[in-house]
Amino acid sequence: MADRQQQKTIKTTATPFALGIFLCSLALPGIVVAADGNRIEKTFEVAPNPRVTVSNARGQILIRGWDKQQVHIVYSVISPRVEVDSDVIPPSGPADKVHFSTHILDPLVSGKDQTADYSLDVPMGTDLEIRDTLGSVKIDKLQGDDTTVETVGGAIVVSDFTGHLFVRSIGGNIDVIRAAGRVEAYSITGDLHFVSPTTSKLRATTTSGRIVFEGDFPDGGDYSLSEYSGDMEIICPPSASFELNAKTDRGKLENEMPITIRHQPATPLSSANSLFGTHLSGKATVNLKSFSGTIRIRQR
Repeated sequence: MADRQQQKTIKTTATPFALGIFLCSLALPGIVVAADGNRIEKTFEVAPNPRVTVSNARGQILIRGWDKQQVHIVYSVISPRVEVDSDVIPPSGPADKVHFSTHILDPLVSGKDQTADYSLDVPMGTDLEIRDTLGSVKIDKLQGDDTTVETVGGAIVVSDFTGHLFVRSIGGNIDVIRAAGRVEAYSITGDLHFVSPTTSKLRATTTSGRIVFEGDFPDGGDYSLSEYSGDMEIICPPSASFELNAKTDRGKLENEMPITIRHQPATPLSSANSLFGTHLSGKATVNLKSFSGTIRIRQR
């Protein structure tokens, strides 16, 4: 297929594997490609608010928002028996969707040889769908309407994000820093850490991990945090205004904030492990739930 747009190439010292990817990429329209050993670099022209998906088996994925209407990717692989496929929709003109996936050419490849590391710069309004089975994901400065990040054992770090964020990891820790919009975070054994959120709605659940919340509760915010056996710590300023419903079945509840006690819900727990009331005027709603862990609420 002939190029429909002018392409620039950068001097390469490509291995046969990388050179093959490079030559194949020349057939894709609207892409600037550079290859250096096992490191490949591409740039895609995209339409406003594109959707970018990445599917990876092992390795690090770093994604940053920028002010260009392009998706720029740099990726590298360890083994020549691993490649990264890219697909754009539509195939000509600015792309609405860009898909990247790690492809194992040899089924005998295992362990670290499956590693592919990605670094992407994407327009600020990009929607993301990221799956990195045994790798870690970091997202910085993005304003997408709908972003999903999933790992099995890798850590997830999202900072300065605005929009709807869904993050899930079975065993990896999740850190969400200065998020706005709506956040859903789930893990089984990993820890959940929230720093300075301004989200209107937050849902967070872990089974045996620890939950730490550091920040204020915005007016009208709806926050629900739950865990089974791990501990939970809420650290907020004295000026925070919220209605609190906290309870733990078999754990402990420790509170430092002055709470005006309200009538307990139906079938209340004992006062030693439940608390229902307001701090100041109760402008936000905060629900905390644990089965056997300790819930701590303290002032920052």
